[in-house]
Parts: sequence; structure tokens; C-alpha cells
Amino acid sequence: MRLHSTASQIVLFYGAVGAVPAFAKCIEVVEYLGQTFPLTRPYANFVEYKNAPANLPEESLERAETLMRAARFGPDFASEQDLSAALDALRFPGYGSFYANQLGARLDARLELLYVEIPGRNLNRYFAVERRPDGRMHVVDDFVARADPEIARVRVDQGHYLYQTSKGKTILRRSN
Repeated sequence: MRLHSTASQIVLFYGAVGAVPAFAKCIEVVEYLGQTFPLTRPYANFVEYKNAPANLPEESLERAETLMRAARFGPDFASEQDLSAALDALRFPGYGSFYANQLGARLDARLELLYVEIPGRNLNRYFAVERRPDGRMHVVDDFVARADPEIARVRVDQGHYLYQTSKGKTILRRSN
């Protein structure tokens, strides 16, 4: 992830020496998977950009969704650290990536459920990942679904992956 800034305003700091100009840099674009994405306006810093509800114009949202849906993920990782690094690389700057099976939601110790947010679309790209006995990780399912209701866990039942809310309600069933 790279952020681009421009010097857009001069700020004066007063100290013992007198007024000292310092340049505040504004974030105007972000880079994702080798492409530049203009923002809806300049932001003073990354936190301001990240917290803004409409930080990407429609054209950037469309391109981000297309890239996120098409980006290759796995299917095999040598370790959980490699899996986490790949998930972080897939995450759009300022948006989330999650291990959903954490915090007691894991129904099957062999399976992890991960996802990344797709900006501005109320969609997530989900991954069901199987832990192999040798420590390797293998993606067994990869799909895009609505972010609400949130899929919080996965389990296997009679040849199907059942994707459930944190309360256990099945909201998606997919063949494995």
C-alpha cells in the first residue's frame, strides 16, 4: 500500500527560534495492486481518509471491486504467516481484513474463515481455508457475498460448507 501526498498548505510553528514553515501533506490518491485510485477529496492524513464514509468516487469503487474480485489468492500457503501476508496484500488501503473464525466461533479446528471488505459495496470477499497437518494452509472456497448479514463462521456438513452468522444461522450453503 502506498499513499501519495502533495504539499497543499503551509503551517507555522512557533518556537524559541521564531516562525518555522512546515508543509502538511494531503493524501489525494492511494495505490492498490499497482494501480492508482483517486480519492473524493484530499485528506489531511490516512486516518481521516480511512474514517471518511465516502472516500472513493464511483469510478474508483468500480475499479477496486473488479480488481478485488479478480485478484488471485492462494490456493496454497506454506504457513499461517504467509496466509496473513497475502490477506494483507489483498486488503484495500483503509479497509478491513478479518479472521472471522476467531473469538470462539470456530466450529471446526481445521477451518479458518477470512474475508476482506470491498470498498463502498457492502460486499466482502470470503475465503474458507483448511489447515493441513503439516502446517500448510489451503483455500477450499473463495466467493463474494453481502457483508450484511455478516458471515462469521464456517462448518462442513454432508459435503457442503455452511456459512453462518455469529448466532449460528446458516445464510449460505456451498458444495465442497
